[in-house]
Amino acid sequence: MLHDTIAATNVRPTFEVSLAFGATESEIERACGLTRAALQDDDATVPADATYAHLELMFGKPDFGRFLVAAASTHTLASLGVVGLACKTVATLGEALACHARFGHLTNRTASYSTAPAGDHLELVERRVGPPRLGSLLVSDYAMLIAAHLLRESTPDRPRVLAMHSRRARIDDDERRCYEAFVGAPVRTGAELAALWLEPDLLACPVPSADPELARYFTAILERAAGFGADEDPLLRRVRLAIRDALVHGSVDAATIARTLGLGARTLQRRLGELGTRYADVLESTRRALAEGYLRDPSLGLAEIAWLLGYDEQTSFFRAFRRWHGRTPGEYRSALGDAVGSRSQPFRHRGPAGL
Repeated sequence: MLHDTIAATNVRPTFEVSLAFGATESEIERACGLTRAALQDDDATVPADATYAHLELMFGKPDFGRFLVAAASTHTLASLGVVGLACKTVATLGEALACHARFGHLTNRTASYSTAPAGDHLELVERRVGPPRLGSLLVSDYAMLIAAHLLRESTPDRPRVLAMHSRRARIDDDERRCYEAFVGAPVRTGAELAALWLEPDLLACPVPSADPELARYFTAILERAAGFGADEDPLLRRVRLAIRDALVHGSVDAATIARTLGLGARTLQRRLGELGTRYADVLESTRRALAEGYLRDPSLGLAEIAWLLGYDEQTSFFRAFRRWHGRTPGEYRSALGDAVGSRSQPFRHRGPAGL
């Protein structure tokens, strides 16, 4: 199982609200290892299993639906760290959703989110890593409630949710009523992926706090954290970001990336040629830059890094890394010394690959 993590800032609101719904700090620490002191560190990350165990603990207490809604309503975009701040400064909700899709992995490696048109509506879809234990299913519902809340709080136009889809097979009536009142839409169970169905014109909704100068500033920070230089040619940087986002889905051929950028495959190859490079070389150098950044992050295991880089097998990643550096990823990581730290701690500090 991959060792996935989420930023402590994302977990802090849940911890605080759970204390008002019957949990004690000592009980939470025993059940999942979460402590107030550790969550106050903005640079800390929390294992996915700890967040799942926390919601499983609360699921066994009365009023779980009210608890989850109360916790979701306390979130702000600041809960998402620098990624959330970047989302606050772009011009439209469409740009904010795209920003979160591109950079969300920097603060949340438990799931990825994407938004796309689907017939007469938009679908905001979650893809959560790992087996569907109860806590994972509960966190998926929680993420959808948070998404609905943040979308409403991000624009005065109050975009409407048409439906919420849960991965759980069944939700009891009281809990369902809490969720439906909160999102203003029916909740449907038994979905393969957690999702929100949204009004199709949501992407054009303006963000009142938009600030082009701050948006450029935060985007530059996020791109550097993702392993790409802000001084690179804009097209080359866009290609690298598109490759990075597509790697975990396995579709990184030139034609797929070109479509993502709104270009034809031949046009992309020609424009890269004008920059003195080829698509294959950009793919290789992007994987190498990402690998070097990920290896500086102590919260990422080698198997997870191989997955993030789009390799079907860990051995393929090892062969590529030997070609780049003449040594294994583990040897490279060991050479980084104290910057890497130990993977045995329940709360981990991100290196240059994170924020």
